[in-house]
Amino acid sequence: MSNFSSIPQQFQNIMKTAVQAESFVYDNPVISGLFTRQTLEAWVHWIYENEPSLKLPYDTSISSLMKEPAFVDLFNPEVLNFMHTIRTLGNKAVHTVNKPKIGIQEAIHGLKLLHGVSWYLINLYGEDYIKTPQFSEDEIPLAQSIQKKIQEDLIQNLQEELKKKAELEKQLVEVQKQVEEARLHSQTTLLPPKDPNEALTRAIYIDALLEEVGWDLSKDNVKEFPVPGMPNKSNEGFADYVLWGNDGKPLAVIEAKRTSRDIEAGRHQAELYAKNLEKEYGQLPNIFLTNGYHIHFYDWEYPAREVQGFYSKDELELNIQRRTTRSDLSEITINTDITDRNYQIGAIKAVTERFEQKHRGALLVMATGTGKTRTAASLIDVLSKGNWVKRALFLADRTALVTQAKNNLNDYLPHLASANLITEKEEAGCRLVFSTYQTLINLIDEAKSEEGRFYGVGHFDLIIFDEIHRSVYNKYKAIFNYFDGFKVGLTATPKDTTDKNTYELFGLTLGNPTYNYDLDKAVEEKHLVPYKSYSVQTKFLREGIKYAELSDEDKAEYEEKFGDPVTGEFPDEIEAQALDNWIYNDNTVDVILDKLMTDGIKVDGGNTLGKTIIFAKKHQHADFIRKRFNANYPHLKDQFLKVIDYREEYKHDLLNDFKQKNKMPQIACSVDMLDTGIDVPEVVNLVFLKPVKSSVKFWQMIGRGTRLCKNLFGYGEDKKEFLILDFCQNFEFFNEKPRGIETKQQQSLNEKLFIFRLKLSQLLIAQQDEENKKLGFLLVDYLHLQVESLYKQEKDSFIIRPHIKLIEKYLDRNSWNDITQDDYHELVTNIAPLVFDNDKDAAAKMFDLMMFDLMTSLINGEKKTPNIIEKVINISNKLMKQTSIPQVKGKLHILQQISNVDYWIEIAPVAVDKLREEIRDLIKFLEPENRQIVYTSIDDNIASVNESPAVFETNSFNKEAYKDKLEQFVKENQLDITIDKIRKNIKVTKEDISHLEKMLFSQGTLGSKEVFKEVYGDKPLGEFIRSVVGLDKVEAKNAFAKITNEASFNLKQMEFMNLLIDYFSVNGVIDLKMLTKSPFSDIHSGGIVELFGADTTLKIRDKVMEINNNCLTA
Repeated sequence: MSNFSSIPQQFQNIMKTAVQAESFVYDNPVISGLFTRQTLEAWVHWIYENEPSLKLPYDTSISSLMKEPAFVDLFNPEVLNFMHTIRTLGNKAVHTVNKPKIGIQEAIHGLKLLHGVSWYLINLYGEDYIKTPQFSEDEIPLAQSIQKKIQEDLIQNLQEELKKKAELEKQLVEVQKQVEEARLHSQTTLLPPKDPNEALTRAIYIDALLEEVGWDLSKDNVKEFPVPGMPNKSNEGFADYVLWGNDGKPLAVIEAKRTSRDIEAGRHQAELYAKNLEKEYGQLPNIFLTNGYHIHFYDWEYPAREVQGFYSKDELELNIQRRTTRSDLSEITINTDITDRNYQIGAIKAVTERFEQKHRGALLVMATGTGKTRTAASLIDVLSKGNWVKRALFLADRTALVTQAKNNLNDYLPHLASANLITEKEEAGCRLVFSTYQTLINLIDEAKSEEGRFYGVGHFDLIIFDEIHRSVYNKYKAIFNYFDGFKVGLTATPKDTTDKNTYELFGLTLGNPTYNYDLDKAVEEKHLVPYKSYSVQTKFLREGIKYAELSDEDKAEYEEKFGDPVTGEFPDEIEAQALDNWIYNDNTVDVILDKLMTDGIKVDGGNTLGKTIIFAKKHQHADFIRKRFNANYPHLKDQFLKVIDYREEYKHDLLNDFKQKNKMPQIACSVDMLDTGIDVPEVVNLVFLKPVKSSVKFWQMIGRGTRLCKNLFGYGEDKKEFLILDFCQNFEFFNEKPRGIETKQQQSLNEKLFIFRLKLSQLLIAQQDEENKKLGFLLVDYLHLQVESLYKQEKDSFIIRPHIKLIEKYLDRNSWNDITQDDYHELVTNIAPLVFDNDKDAAAKMFDLMMFDLMTSLINGEKKTPNIIEKVINISNKLMKQTSIPQVKGKLHILQQISNVDYWIEIAPVAVDKLREEIRDLIKFLEPENRQIVYTSIDDNIASVNESPAVFETNSFNKEAYKDKLEQFVKENQLDITIDKIRKNIKVTKEDISHLEKMLFSQGTLGSKEVFKEVYGDKPLGEFIRSVVGLDKVEAKNAFAKITNEASFNLKQMEFMNLLIDYFSVNGVIDLKMLTKSPFSDIHSGGIVELFGADTTLKIRDKVMEINNNCLTA
């Protein structure tokens, strides 16, 4: 046996010399030391070959390789110390071959170090985590003379042991197979329970929803209303519910089915009720279909759609009234006092056309600064005048954006009463409502009038979602689904990743918004201004601070600030990333501010720096910049630069000052708050002092400077461009990665805990150990209680209600006993985001999460186990310094145990959970750990100023996707009479082209005529159709039959004519110039005239023109 016998196959070649080193320990310790060092060298070279961050230096000696900074950064100090000790022992052996100064104990020590280092590296780079085996001196081979007999005995014993183990495993597999077969049999034979009482189902679910929006169900004509004229023996049916208007006419029929049935099963029956009620009362009622859990609404105008509740009486009356009072939106004049630019008018028409085509959602993708809010106001004006919209809701995710939008829309639409729900209530007669998502979530469940829920599903006719790309996800998506009005999304940067598909929300295909107007086009048409960008780097921001390159004075400060207070040792250099994170260097910020103040765009005749936004990393960074600015420019009296971020108490007041042209501050130093959505046309300078990885955010930040601003530099001197100073190489990053790196939506702490408990419970239950199984079932009990609490406390919430059927499934504790993959997925996807926890101790819950992670990694044998244990030990050590707190002192004996590394050897998940329960309540006593900020005054300078590389906004409109979709639609409709005429070479008329325009641009989801022109230019529609479907080959032959019949063509001529016919059949049309080019010129080098002669060539030309013109109108 050997301490290195269980090395994974992947690393056995490296470890061959380790086995040799072990074999020589007792016979020749010096040779053992040489082989130990040789194994270390093999590891180091393997790491350089397989670690992407490493490059071989000029000096490839083992000592130099191990001292390379990039190599040092890979490992913790303890591992590096082990490596250097092994190297030192090896050096001792190399230089004392004839003087054996390495003894047996030193050789064994070297092997122990190598064993630890090797297993650390195996788990770091290996495919699976393997628990590190203990090093045993008993495993070191004895002298050669006594090894043979011992090995024979060991082999025999091992074979017998393995045989017994294999038999036990075989029996275990058989038992597990029987259990699995029994479960599968039960799943296929057990039938789901039936709902025993349909009337009770209605009472519990449907009645409550109706009463909630003000319906009085005590009236005789509401429930089980008799409807004559039904096609049955009695000629009469009973509608489950009929909802009546104040004029005694029916507004809606509700058909309720059992909760276990498909609600569409009652669709035809409900339509019969509605039509018979129309015969009797002169009004066709709307239809609701429900099984208590889900509701479908059919208003005879749009396809049946799922809604989250019932309409109130007023909302249904308005809905029916609009059948006769709603105007054709194409006839409504757009108010050019609100929107006078062509693209804004185009956007409004695109939305109204889509709504006229019976779609209920639209997405406008318009570059920052092109007037999305103004366009939204004009759209509201059009829809309001056409009686399509009475009440509109404008949603944004930030208070400042809501306030800004309300102020703007009040200016554009002063005749419409408005309310900001953040600060005031919505009064009767209010037409425009503004809110953040969080405010509205609270109000939907809380704001109820005496007659029921104030904000019902039909309360708003139009909902506008500002910055839709970042807003309607996680719980905020509940608002998107809750309201049944028309929905319009506004964004400059739509998401198209799989988990955040903005297009899908509005029923659109990826890359094809309702209308698109991007930054490049806006700049080209002079509706936005371009930027001039420079990538600027100081020496320290580019290279870090290197001690060896500093002046003597700066070296002294470096030693003082970064030296170890005990040993006096200090690092050779400080990495660039430390700047503005935990090191704030006066001179670095000073040279940045000097660059801005010197080269930034000026106003006031060149005397004053124009409005500027500095994007800082964090609040401390922004405040440090402010202090350095005041130190360098004291004459500006602490008014010129202000920090505007969410930490500032009067941030909105400061922002309003910054927006005003002739008011201080001129420089806003911001952390996140001014990155998106804020309109300040006077901004002419942007300074990037933080790296940005999100493409969406990057272009939003650039958008802060793109807006036009008239007379900024004096009368008639408008803003022409703006300046970007990028100190963080953002342009270089997006030049390489145009889409950037998008972060995934964060899960809440409660959601994470639910998922971890669920995952861990299933792992524990699958274990053979009874204690583990018991703990797994306890975790399931906890999850079950969470779902019970969710149902009891929140079942009436509009966020919870769409999931109530699923929640009820897991109210039954038996549903948790055998979680399938489908169960697991629906719990993680649908239930986990909803749960809450009454425990408000966030620190304790974070500790729970870490401990659940540790338990999971222990069971799975994951690599991260030692790291998590190390974190727990660190927490314990810190708590032991807090013994003045009685609660901590009472657990001191437990904390002392935890701090001992031996405590963790082969610890079981059950023991980890007991430990979690013991100390979770102590975590809140830990002092927050913040790295101490170091302030320095070391000389820095501008190292380089270069024009930034060109980067391009990822185009929101995917032209190729549009082409594919449109051409596929044409191919699928080849039998349409007009398309068939074009394919068969029949002359089209203006009426034919009008028919095509209606089919392609006024029906379906293929976009507007303007979109077609953007993609295909001025190509005539008939020519486009022909190019897609081609020319029928028989018709092509017929067209040229007279020419071919009149002359006796030779083989070359016939080959030419056949090629011409084939080309028409595939491409539909032919440019006459093509006849003189390949592939036609390949047949005869002299060309068509020489091949056919002048007369026949003219006849062929005329026929080609005739065929081409047959798909065009005069």
